[in-house]
Amino acid sequence: MAQARDETPVTEPDEEIVIEDDEIVVEEAPTSESPTATATLTDERVESTPPAGERVIYTNAPVPPKARSNRIVGALLAVAGAALFAVLYGLVGAAMISWRGTGGLTVADFVTDAIFWIPVLFFTLGFVLLVLLVNRAAWWAHVLGSLAVALVTYVGAVGMLLLVTGIVGASPGLGVVATNPFVIAAAIVAREVSIWVGLLIARRGQRLVARNRADREAFDAEQAGDDGTAAARA
Repeated sequence: MAQARDETPVTEPDEEIVIEDDEIVVEEAPTSESPTATATLTDERVESTPPAGERVIYTNAPVPPKARSNRIVGALLAVAGAALFAVLYGLVGAAMISWRGTGGLTVADFVTDAIFWIPVLFFTLGFVLLVLLVNRAAWWAHVLGSLAVALVTYVGAVGMLLLVTGIVGASPGLGVVATNPFVIAAAIVAREVSIWVGLLIARRGQRLVARNRADREAFDAEQAGDDGTAAARA
């Protein structure tokens, strides 16, 4: 006879849960003593607020005086110098025509010819450019620069005359144009005019230099006085 099987379910032993002291985390409720984000923001806002009874005055930083330039007035004087150059060059050309009696060339023909207007054009460009570069420089800069003005007048006149005469098909050649007495006279007159008109421009430039220096010294003295007053109050 078969033996009855014991089908009583076997219960597994309960697992033992061990909690160590280090793993216990206790969350404390926030109290009035613990700082919060709101309190931090409030503290920062309070710190940025000036105390009662005090005013915050914002002032602009002092701006140093701007240096006066001689370029605009100097350029206008250079244009006036170009008009003077045209008059003197015309007089020199008229004297050369009267003295040499160049074949059939009259003074009216000379002042309406390219050999007159081209040097005037290049002198104007060279002299105005020189004045813009030197600005408030002393007269010696204009004396040295007059050589450049004369060179620009001479080389520009030679090159442009060759170009103009080449276009019309009657180019006399580089040697003839380069040794043309009118072109050489234009270069000489250009140097003299740029020297003496440059003297007027340089005198005004030196006056501006003195005024700029005085304004700067006054500004520095004022700033030094303000710093001393602030230090005394502190």
